[in-house]
Amino acid sequence: MSMGVLSALFTNVVLSPILLVALIVVCAILARRRGPAVWLLSVAGSLVLLLSMPVVASLLLRPLEYRYAALGSAAPRAEAIVVLGGGVRDGSPDEGGEPSLTATTLKRVVYGYRLQRRFAVPLVVCGGTTWREKGAASEADVAKAALVNLGADEGGIIAEGRSTTTWENARNAAALLRARGVSRVLLVTSAWHMPRAMIAFRRAGIACVPAPTDYLSRGGRLTAVDFVPGFGELRDSVTALQEYCGIALYVVRR
Repeated sequence: MSMGVLSALFTNVVLSPILLVALIVVCAILARRRGPAVWLLSVAGSLVLLLSMPVVASLLLRPLEYRYAALGSAAPRAEAIVVLGGGVRDGSPDEGGEPSLTATTLKRVVYGYRLQRRFAVPLVVCGGTTWREKGAASEADVAKAALVNLGADEGGIIAEGRSTTTWENARNAAALLRARGVSRVLLVTSAWHMPRAMIAFRRAGIACVPAPTDYLSRGGRLTAVDFVPGFGELRDSVTALQEYCGIALYVVRR
């Protein structure tokens, strides 16, 4: 079983509602013992409510998103731009059924294109096909096609379409970059994903200038709305928890 499959199983099973359902099942088993069942139900319900609050989601996201500052107006020295993928989705009827970029990936790709126009260096887009999408076009190919549609020069775009994890992104992109004599890049990904991506690229031996985008956390003063649970905020909290788990795995990985 590949590392990509193991990673997908870990994040989609361990950090998913499956755990909460398991708690409810345990509660049913313990129904004759009122105390433990009530305690477990209370923990499960409280966890869902807390993780669904905007204030909690932001508290989890902000240490990730502001670990690295946004790219300033000064021009950093870099020989290429690397954009990490964030997934593709099945095409809608208006798109002819062709696969398209998720909102997360599109934000990264558009920001990478803006930087390419600003610095006039090659742009590397990363992303292969996952175990769910086997046989489909790679994410990098879909991103490249989207960039060309936006007006980018096809000759200035390099597609790295073999990797299925951030760790593989770094390894495979590093090989492509070294073959072209590139040793320092602008690294584009979502702000909450940047800390893990930086670990992977440093381990791969590529010097990176972080260029985060796609911020999710809220700023400003707290209001009553920040304590109202929502499904979107629950998703954001799980995204942050997945990143913390990924960082821990990358720190100990050889």
